[in-house]
Amino acid sequence: MNKATRILQDMKYARIIDLIASKLRIPLEEAMNMLYSSPLFEIIDDGTADLICRSDIYLADEIIRMNK
Repeated sequence: MNKATRILQDMKYARIIDLIASKLRIPLEEAMNMLYSSPLFEIIDDGTADLICRSDIYLADEIIRMNK
């Protein structure tokens, strides 16, 4: 993976973390833990099924749903 792609992915993760924190009214650190500990994160990060192409809101909602 090239540097530009990694930066774009990291920016997407930051937006997802912000959405999770806003939707659940939790601290950013807790939202970050939700994202990075989610089984969905591994699938997104390794490029499986091109989930990175899904909207930030969709991915945030799925991560929230998986953590209930």
